[in-house]
Amino acid sequence: MEAKTAVIVLAALAQESRLTIFHLLVRAGPAGLPAGEVSKQTGIPPSSLSFHLKELTHAGLTEARQEGRFVYYRVQPHTVHTLVRYLTEFDTFMLPTTIYHNPRCGTSRKTLERLREAGLEPVVVEYLQTPPDRATLQALIREAGLGVREAMREKEAIYQELGLDDPSLSDDALLDAMLAHPILINRPFVVTPRGTRLCRPMERVLEILPA
Repeated sequence: MEAKTAVIVLAALAQESRLTIFHLLVRAGPAGLPAGEVSKQTGIPPSSLSFHLKELTHAGLTEARQEGRFVYYRVQPHTVHTLVRYLTEFDTFMLPTTIYHNPRCGTSRKTLERLREAGLEPVVVEYLQTPPDRATLQALIREAGLGVREAMREKEAIYQELGLDDPSLSDDALLDAMLAHPILINRPFVVTPRGTRLCRPMERVLEILPA
């Protein structure tokens, strides 16, 4: 995270109502809360809440998704991770760990088990249900030291159906496909205070466990 970005994030939190909203959404976890429920629990009127949520989203701290008639908001854990790592100069004391998990995947299950054996209780994001937004996905890929194509699951049937094996496709086109079809995102991505890895094979997680 660059200093300019850190200033934007910290400025978004430097206001009592926004800090209250942020804390509530942290407690809500990956599923998030609808805007109406945020207003109800914080006592912030909808007119003001809309402004504060817009500021938090602009700073990359929250994201919105539409579910039927309701707009849900949730915290972006990746932004929080990178901010804390920036502020602490990548100190490796016990900070939150996140795994982008598919419970049907053996490698993902084994990686989650290994994290817990190491004494970590990660934030578990079942990305097929709550996929990352574009900025988060790009950051995960970049910080894992991968190219966009390396972060894709080529074995999925939809990979061939969409013609994604075409080498002329741009990174933007590949990202579009991954966001539209999260099953194409390889797994599991893990973020700890020591870095980000796509843990295939599972042993890659050992590189970012606490010393």
